[in-house]
Amino acid sequence: MDYKFVVGLLIGIAVGALLLLLLAPQQPAAVQQQQTTTTQQQTCPTSVNAIKKRGKLVVGTSADWPPYEYVDNGKIVGIDIDIARKIAEKLGVDLEVRDMKFSALIEAVKRGDIDIVIADMSITPEREKQVLFSIPYQADSSVVIAKRGSQIKSVEDLKGRAIGVQVGTVQEDWAVKTLGNYSKIVRYDKVYPYQVEALRKGDLDAIVVGGVVGKAIISRFPEFEPVYSLGVRYSAVAMPLCAHDLKMEIDAVIYDMLQTGEMERLISSWIERWLYS
Repeated sequence: MDYKFVVGLLIGIAVGALLLLLLAPQQPAAVQQQQTTTTQQQTCPTSVNAIKKRGKLVVGTSADWPPYEYVDNGKIVGIDIDIARKIAEKLGVDLEVRDMKFSALIEAVKRGDIDIVIADMSITPEREKQVLFSIPYQADSSVVIAKRGSQIKSVEDLKGRAIGVQVGTVQEDWAVKTLGNYSKIVRYDKVYPYQVEALRKGDLDAIVVGGVVGKAIISRFPEFEPVYSLGVRYSAVAMPLCAHDLKMEIDAVIYDMLQTGEMERLISSWIERWLYS
């Protein structure tokens, strides 16, 4: 196990949480007084009133992304599920979690099949045209993982190689834009176990995943190592463009978790759980 990577990741979480707290608007629910009109709230299927009347918050995720969301003893658990539970508690409703392909999540929330997406989803300009994002709850990087001794140390070393990515992710976007003309980009619906097994068997030369997910993978498979880190990205909760009142409630939950240090403790505890399980 690469302990320098572990320490660096945990420090990065602390710094990222502090950065998000500084960037987040103070007391979002109190400061953001631009309330949506009554008509907008009535027509939006994911308004706070609609969710409370229904009695449950329906959350979409992709349970192949540990430690954010994964299946343990038949239940979907992880960082994002705990955050979703906090949101449901604030709204005073039950929580229902639906597992689906990551690439299907945005369309599902746009159709109203689910109320929100919480799946370590990065904020991007393209996604902001389709969904409304909460304030970010974590700053993280993406990482390229390869087998130890692979001699892959830079982007140049990835040219001409087979690179695994998950469909619909920022990692896929990066790989296509950066390596699409030079490398074989292999797309998967799930990172674990499919990408991991392909890398172990030698069908892939490297995979590109989120930093925390990368740490979880390396902790389970010490034959892997991080070889290249990408820029910072911000994870947030996604919801329909009309759900302004719901955004205010979710922003307040996230802000409180960042301010009190609960978010940092939550993320660290799930990493530890994966490191030593």
